[in-house]
Amino acid sequence: MSMVTHCPSCHTRFRVTAQQLQARHGQVRCGVCLTVFDGREALTTLPAEPPGGAARAPARPVGEAQVAPAFELEPLEPAAAVPAPAVPAPAAPEEHKDYGPAPEQLSLDDQLALEEARARSRRAKGWTAASALLVLALAGQAAYVYRSELAARSPGLKPYLVRLCELFDCTMSPPQRPRLIAIEASDLQLADPARPSLIQLTATLRNHAGYDLAYPALDLVLTNNREHTLARRVFLPVEYLERGKDARAGIPANAEITIRLDLETGELNPAGFRLDLLPASAP
Repeated sequence: MSMVTHCPSCHTRFRVTAQQLQARHGQVRCGVCLTVFDGREALTTLPAEPPGGAARAPARPVGEAQVAPAFELEPLEPAAAVPAPAVPAPAAPEEHKDYGPAPEQLSLDDQLALEEARARSRRAKGWTAASALLVLALAGQAAYVYRSELAARSPGLKPYLVRLCELFDCTMSPPQRPRLIAIEASDLQLADPARPSLIQLTATLRNHAGYDLAYPALDLVLTNNREHTLARRVFLPVEYLERGKDARAGIPANAEITIRLDLETGELNPAGFRLDLLPASAP
């Protein structure tokens, strides 16, 4: 007669022997789910095999599983020797691909600081553009005001300055620099002995600049014996230059000119004079 017990956990049945039950006081371990239980509590017996060894199909146990020799239990080992369930080895970590640093999330303060920096940059660009326009405007104004000096000192600029004058309806003429013109000699004499009231002023002017200068105005003062002023008059270039001479041409660089001017003094009877040079635009 064979004894059969079944696992209370997975309900698998298997054969046991009395020696197996006595070895560990009935404690056995299921070969399927490894549950340790008292095999005596669910112990049943199977009828003996028929005599004569008549062939018959092996008996099938009642329950979920058939009792097979492969599921016969081993004697239960001490608790310290019971191997722990195998823990699967951790899977190898997936290779991490470096895609570079993740973009940082800007805080509200950082965003405000960034917007302020952009605003400052826009303001700086605006000021730079405005400054450039202001510099260009000042340069244009300086070129307009000092066009004569620029043309005299830098002849290569003269064509551009002439075009500038065409746009703004101005004229190109030598610069007015009377202080660079010296009175080398001057004299006041009777022009005609038969006419004591007619006198002639003679003066020699020299341009000491390295470029052409405009003709100056002559500031003539007639005085008496005590050097008191009898009369004063300013003569413009068109009044003292010889006929046919262009007053706009100016005095060439490092050149001299001689002026002769006849004057009718009437009853003033001057005894002396003073001669100064003024810009031709002066009254």
